[in-house]
Amino acid sequence: MRQFKTYAAFAAFGVIGALAMSMPATAAGFCGEKVDSGETTGKTEEDAKKAATVWWSSRAGALGRGYEFWEQAKDKTIKCHKEPPDKFKCVASAKPCLPDGQTPENIRKQDL
Repeated sequence: MRQFKTYAAFAAFGVIGALAMSMPATAAGFCGEKVDSGETTGKTEEDAKKAATVWWSSRAGALGRGYEFWEQAKDKTIKCHKEPPDKFKCVASAKPCLPDGQTPENIRKQDL
């Protein structure tokens, strides 16, 4: 029985290691590849920025539960420009990251 537990522990580390190589872990957790929002429009720059981060959250959330939080993202940028007469357009970009202590959903709990 002790040998089985040791083997199971090594197997779990192997699965976690393989996942970590495919999805980099950071101090804030696991991060995905960069995600861009679409171009949003607002009457004010603040409105356009808010719409861009909401759209980004929707796209990032497709990676799984927990990735949708703009606050947890790394390498965040929001690029905006003004268009006449009074419109602002923005695009949000960032790497979606899971919060501390949260693991990706695609890891089976028995593998941890």
